[in-house]
Amino acid sequence: MFYYLVFVLFIGACSVETEETSTATDYGTSDGTASSPVELTVGTAKEGSVAKYGHSFYKFTPASTGAGSYKLAIASLSVSDSWSSSSSVTTYLYSDSGYSSELDNESCQASCTLNFDYAGLDNGSTYYLKIYGYGKGTYSLTVSQGGSEGSVNNPVALTVDTIHTGKVEGTSTYGKSYYKFTTLSHVDPANYTLTMTNSDSMDCDLYSDSGFSTLVSSSRNGCTAGTNLSATFTGTGSGGSGLTQNTTYYLRIEGQSSTAKASTYNITVSD
Repeated sequence: MFYYLVFVLFIGACSVETEETSTATDYGTSDGTASSPVELTVGTAKEGSVAKYGHSFYKFTPASTGAGSYKLAIASLSVSDSWSSSSSVTTYLYSDSGYSSELDNESCQASCTLNFDYAGLDNGSTYYLKIYGYGKGTYSLTVSQGGSEGSVNNPVALTVDTIHTGKVEGTSTYGKSYYKFTTLSHVDPANYTLTMTNSDSMDCDLYSDSGFSTLVSSSRNGCTAGTNLSATFTGTGSGGSGLTQNTTYYLRIEGQSSTAKASTYNITVSD
């Protein structure tokens, strides 16, 4: 009787194990959690995966001097057992660890590069990525700096009478570079010129506040090679009398291409 009971229990255990194994579904594995995302180093590839129906979580921080646009290259993407015909992954970019302030989201069906609308990200701030899996996904992720420089909160500082080699990437709708300069001590007010040598035509807007909201003057499609904008950047109104001394002004530059491209220029602000 003892051996019979042992045999029955053994057979029962085996049948339970077999049943559990046969009904289990392999959805793959996801990386990180919302509270503990995997850290990506800018410029360094990271192998990763996301489960079907699941999310993977990552974060990255631009360098202390790295304000500007950033892009995410998704390489070696493989999606299997997808519940959607798209067989893709969708990536969401957030500016907060609570994943509530979404900056952009984009989908990827094959190896691709996501530019997140060429938005200017702040240097030293941490950004968060959430990747959703339509199926079991594996990939290699690389975050790198894009072609626009500066951001609203961290504009690139220009020195008056000094050439700066700059760049902007995007379209006429997305992608801007941000700068600031401080006027010199002089007979107040004074005119300032903005001279640019460009690879393409640009829009140039001058603001008096760090939020880039109070417009001093603008030049639509006017920033071309050798253009002297002193007649434009002379202060508020059509007949402005000049810029105030020892005052910081803020300059935003954007391209005019209908398709995404990178443009370069040499820019000089002179009194």
